[in-house]
Amino acid sequence: MPEHRDRMSLVADVGGTNSRVALAEGHALRKNSVRKFRNSEFESLESLLRRYEDDVGLVCDAVAVAIAGPVQDGRGTLTNLDWTVEREALSSVIGAQTVSVLNDLQAQAHALHVIPHGHLTPIIAVEAKETSSRRLVVGIGTGFNSALAVPNGPGLMVTPSESGHALLRASNSEDQEFAAFVAESTGFASVEDALSGRGIENIDAWQASRRGARKSRSATEVLKHFEDGDVFAKRTLETFVRILGSVCGDLALIHLPFSGIYLVGGVARAVAPYLRDTGFVESFRSKGRFSKFMEQFPVCVVDDDFAALSGLAVHLDDLRYG
Repeated sequence: MPEHRDRMSLVADVGGTNSRVALAEGHALRKNSVRKFRNSEFESLESLLRRYEDDVGLVCDAVAVAIAGPVQDGRGTLTNLDWTVEREALSSVIGAQTVSVLNDLQAQAHALHVIPHGHLTPIIAVEAKETSSRRLVVGIGTGFNSALAVPNGPGLMVTPSESGHALLRASNSEDQEFAAFVAESTGFASVEDALSGRGIENIDAWQASRRGARKSRSATEVLKHFEDGDVFAKRTLETFVRILGSVCGDLALIHLPFSGIYLVGGVARAVAPYLRDTGFVESFRSKGRFSKFMEQFPVCVVDDDFAALSGLAVHLDDLRYG
């Protein structure tokens, strides 16, 4: 029989491409338990978790799963993967008494209190005037989303959203042209169509079409060519960063996260070294008569690939013992 441990939790961060799974005792992840899986190798989250439990051989009394998609009443379907996650099904597979399903950005936000400063890369380094005020987590990866974290006693109240599926705002003629290029094939140009892995690819394809080329490059190829000094990759990345800065600035005005904006996700980490030199700060602060006001918001990139797992552990501890 598997070993049982009091307060042992199973936490899983399920993205559109990969899933990360770990065991936690209280807020702490068991480092030797962390695993990363390619979702394409499994037919469902349940089958993935069965594989994980076979590997680690432990019974857990609680489970929390974060998914890259909207969640309502303990049930959600991933936006970029044909998986549906349900609280009851997880309870049946894991045999846990406490089960929670969150949006992935909510999990990232719950981790803010426990992320070491060494995992934070400043992009706009200003001293937060309100250290106990709201924080905003912005996820850029396979998709795009954001979540607001509001202080709630010793913990956080985290509000979900699906902001990546809002209409992409066109602030100039180039943005209008790009939005029309995307809408021609999808019928609707969303924020996520510009600010995600495929967003980089969409921008690059649009830039290629403007010069009569038909070359299709992956986001990884664009970043590699940028490093090699490719002028067209440079234009693609500059456009991506300009739109990212503008959207993050809009979100800052909407939510007023004076304690900081935290960029998370694989694409955020990939572009982090280039943000300051390709116009992020200027675009973020370019808000007309409110441009000076925008100087109050610190922005950083979280380079911890497993932060959402820590956030799920914090969330479960709050549910059971808060």
